[in-house]
Amino acid sequence: MTVVSTNQDALIRLSKASKFIVEGPNQVYPAFRNLNLDILSGQRLGIFGVNGYESRMLVSCLSGVEQLDSGKLEQNALVSWPLGANQAFETKLSGYQNARFSAEIYGNPIRIREEIKFIQEISWVDEETFHLPLSEWSPVQRDNLKLAVGLAFSFDVIMVGKISTWNHKALHPNSIRIRKAFEALIDGRSLVIAANGQYNFAMDYCTEGIAIVDGHVAYHGDPEVCLELVREESKRQKQRRKERIQNRISQMTQQEGDADRVDEEDEFL
Repeated sequence: MTVVSTNQDALIRLSKASKFIVEGPNQVYPAFRNLNLDILSGQRLGIFGVNGYESRMLVSCLSGVEQLDSGKLEQNALVSWPLGANQAFETKLSGYQNARFSAEIYGNPIRIREEIKFIQEISWVDEETFHLPLSEWSPVQRDNLKLAVGLAFSFDVIMVGKISTWNHKALHPNSIRIRKAFEALIDGRSLVIAANGQYNFAMDYCTEGIAIVDGHVAYHGDPEVCLELVREESKRQKQRRKERIQNRISQMTQQEGDADRVDEEDEFL
C-alpha cells in the first residue's frame, strides 16, 4: 500500500519514489519503493520504520539532502535539512565562523548577530570555545551545534532526523530552552519526524504517522498503531532470521556428519 494524495497544495510531494540502501555485495535494501506521499500545510507526520534506516532515509529524501534512485520529488515550500543530522560544517573553522556562514545563507540579514548568539547559547558553549576550531570541540558540543543551527532559522516544513543530544522531557535549563525554541519553530508549520530511536518524541509532537514495512507504507494514521505495527514486524523478522540461521547450522552439521562417515568408510576400505 502507498499513501496517495491528489491535493494540489502539497508543500512536498513524492511521486513513484524509490530509494535503496547498499551495504555491501548482494546486500541491497529498499528504504521505500514506488512511494506517493504528500506533505501538507500544518501536517505533523511521524515516520516509523521496521529499521531505522527506512525512516531516516525517507526524511533525508523529503528534505532533498539525499537523491532518489527513481521517481520525483517536488518541493513547493522552504524545507529544512533534517535537524540533528550531520551537516557540512568545516572543522578547521570555529563554531562562530560556521554559525555565521549558516546565518548568512538561511538567516535574516538584519538579525544575524541575534541568530549567532542564539546558536552559541543553544550549543551550550562559552565564548572562548565558540571561537575555537570545531576540531577542538567534543563530539557532544558539535552535535549541539548541529541542532542549534537547525533551530535558528525559519522554514515552512521542519524535517527531523535522529537527535541524539536532546531529551525533550528533561528539566535541564538548556533542554528547556531547546524545547521552547523547537516548539516556536514548528508552530503553524509542517513537521516530519523520523520516529525510530525517538518514539516518545515523535508520539508527543506528531498527530499522524506512516509505518514502512519492506519498503512500502503498510499503514497511515494513528502513530500508536504505527509503532505497534513496526514493533510486531520487527519481531517477526528477527524470528525468521533466527530460523534461517538455525536451518543453516543444521545443514552444516549434517554435511559435516556425512563427510565424517565417508572418511570412516574410506579408512575401513
